[in-house]
Amino acid sequence: MSLFSSDEDYEPFEVVVIGNGPNALSLSFILCGNVPYYIPRQHPNAILDQKLCEDRGKSLLDSDLEYLSEGLEGRSFNPVALLFDQLLRPNADLGKDQASCLKWHYNGSRAMKHLVLGSGPPGGCWHNMEGSQLTLSLNNWLELPGCNFQDWLRAHRSLTVRKPCNLVTNGVKSDGYNYDRATTSHIAQYYKDFVTNTNITSNFWNDAKVVSVKRLLQGDCTDCRCRAADSQRDGCWEIRGVRTYAGIHEMFVVHAYNVVLATGNRVPKVLGISGENLPFVYHKMDAIARYLNELADPPLSMDPCLVVGAGLSAADCVLAARNKGIPVIHTVRRQANDSKIIYNQLPGVVYPEYYKVGQMLKGEMTTAYGKDSMYTAYTKTSLVEIRKDKECVLKKSDGTLFKQKVSSVFILVGAKPDLSFLHGVKRLGVKGLKPVDSKENPIDINPFTYESVKEPGLFAIGPLIGDNFVRFGIGGALGIANHLMKENE
Repeated sequence: MSLFSSDEDYEPFEVVVIGNGPNALSLSFILCGNVPYYIPRQHPNAILDQKLCEDRGKSLLDSDLEYLSEGLEGRSFNPVALLFDQLLRPNADLGKDQASCLKWHYNGSRAMKHLVLGSGPPGGCWHNMEGSQLTLSLNNWLELPGCNFQDWLRAHRSLTVRKPCNLVTNGVKSDGYNYDRATTSHIAQYYKDFVTNTNITSNFWNDAKVVSVKRLLQGDCTDCRCRAADSQRDGCWEIRGVRTYAGIHEMFVVHAYNVVLATGNRVPKVLGISGENLPFVYHKMDAIARYLNELADPPLSMDPCLVVGAGLSAADCVLAARNKGIPVIHTVRRQANDSKIIYNQLPGVVYPEYYKVGQMLKGEMTTAYGKDSMYTAYTKTSLVEIRKDKECVLKKSDGTLFKQKVSSVFILVGAKPDLSFLHGVKRLGVKGLKPVDSKENPIDINPFTYESVKEPGLFAIGPLIGDNFVRFGIGGALGIANHLMKENE
């Protein structure tokens, strides 16, 4: 069904998911009737194992997630994310690659009618990344339930996994820990194949751009057989958009009782300074990659490019420009040894490329001829103006201004979500009056159901609630499915 029409027999979807990245893929996998069960005596955490064994034979979709996740600690603030990660990847934070503690059984009677809408192929923004770039997360941290990544990789032998450095052999260091990292193109293809390998393709509309999501009250649901009479429901949601299928663009309208926001961070953040929209200024890595690929061999007298930012994308940009032979000026607002800078948090044996940028930032990286003349770092420095003649004005922490001639400017200071399609929805963030931001103002949710505190029937997963890593983002799939299936009993 690609076009909604007035039909008295039309039944709304139980769930419409907006976004088709890995978090949405995991949720669809469960909503299709794939039910997780704990394998008794499998988990190394004795307390968690005891809790899970108290009611043997009960699936996680029927369990008390608040009770099971109590006391768990890890790199996510969301308890169900920690629980699901612990069961899928025991001792992952210790570098271990232990077998999952879950077994999956298909039960068609547990399936829920749902639809996943994505603006591109399954995998979401992974298809927009530079393909040869190594992932930050290790391979097993990017794996989704129901489809083993290593098995997939063996079936695609032509796709070789590039190792991060020569200290790692077959992805396993001498201490027994798995340090294998794939390229982003491998992971993007794995996610694209996931929907086929797990038989959930029929629930996906790819190349579908959502333009409007709004709640319909009971009296407004005139085009569908909505169960608005149910006292627990306030009508349903109307989702409008444009779908491209076989080269044809069609408007669509669908209704759903529940909407899951899984859009991630898609819009680059800007500095809001004069000249930021000039044609030689870039904010996206894919645009920067195209620019560098199309650039002829730079002359020796070429002005340096200016890279702004202290994140992974900024580091990738620094390395790509240097590999192209372009001198780099790198500005960051913090001190080089600030513990909040990501380069200072990653071990060099696993992430040699980012460790190298961290050394360069601190002035510790030299060549055989002394200091690297291709790289200059300005720490505790901000870009305050970009002029048409490619002259940039920079400001030091003490207020001193200085000018720098450049060939191009790459501003990579993070990204934010685009929720402009939401209409009539209250402020969703924890800090209600401010726009949603994965770091500063995530969507305020019930931590066990992932339902919005302010909008019943609206759920959020992934970066929108602060879970920027796949391994934790997919925990939302368990929380949402657990809640909805209990609600519909």
